[in-house]
Amino acid sequence: MKYKKVVLLFPGQGSQYVGMGKEFYDTYPYVRELYDQASEILGYDISEVCFKERKFGKLIHIAADINKTIYTQPTVFLTSYCAYRVFEERCLDAGINLRPFVLAGHSLGEYTALLVGGAMDFKTTLKLLQKRAEYMTDAGRAYPGAGLMAVLNRKGDIDYKGLCSMCKDYGVYITLNNTRRQVVVGGSKKRLESLSKDLKKNGMLGKFLKVEGAFHTPIMKPAADKLKKEMEDAQIGILSIPVMANTLTEAIADPNHIKKELYEQIFNIVNWRGSIEKIIENGADLFIEIGPSKVLRNMMKDIDSSIPVLNIEDESSLEEVINVLSED
Repeated sequence: MKYKKVVLLFPGQGSQYVGMGKEFYDTYPYVRELYDQASEILGYDISEVCFKERKFGKLIHIAADINKTIYTQPTVFLTSYCAYRVFEERCLDAGINLRPFVLAGHSLGEYTALLVGGAMDFKTTLKLLQKRAEYMTDAGRAYPGAGLMAVLNRKGDIDYKGLCSMCKDYGVYITLNNTRRQVVVGGSKKRLESLSKDLKKNGMLGKFLKVEGAFHTPIMKPAADKLKKEMEDAQIGILSIPVMANTLTEAIADPNHIKKELYEQIFNIVNWRGSIEKIIENGADLFIEIGPSKVLRNMMKDIDSSIPVLNIEDESSLEEVINVLSED
């Protein structure tokens, strides 16, 4: 394999869509077994949430809304992990000795990375993520006037320091430092609306996101505190493959660092751009996004387009990756 430092990326909230992962579910019995295990842990049929459209009417079944945080987080996690398991099996069948030198996940995607890296088993990871989703939803409901807004600059790089200063002036927070041209801010919706007018004067666009709270802001601190208590009894071990942490922006492997990261990322900035840039500094030569959509793959274009990026979300994209990795 010509690539020596492969990085696996796992997506977060916003990547979900109805039907994601269906090909793998239909094709591989062990994937269906994982869905059955997940349904038992979660207390509802997760395959129904992933694959069935919502229909309205007195006599028509109404499926759970995949865009609700309590469903989004487990479904994206499960879809990504199943895709990874299929990828892992195909690499073995093809004689590909894949040993990622680091893993990374965007927000909830860190849980997928931690499972793949061996810090937790499937049940522990999913139960923690379910609690995370519940607590974040509750914290969001406590502040109905707060939300998130994407700041976009299609003409060039965002002046990050300048934007931080503007956020401070308006009393809102940077929540996701995604790329050179996309940053997400959170806080009072009224203050975000005022900020968006100021941004427009500076050639930038503010776009409100359809989420259930001001995630990754201090508003989420109660959710983090509740999750911290859940982690006290969770079995979390040392990673066999390091994970580049969103908030700490460093590779972690120790259980104490893992718990610190999972706690702090709920109410602090997810520095995705900083994490990816640090990985690149350490010699990454190929990124593979594993999970629904191509959100992280597309982000890479505005972080560093010189490093090749592939993605796996269905059979055709999986085949493309296997063919690339099989090249000498």
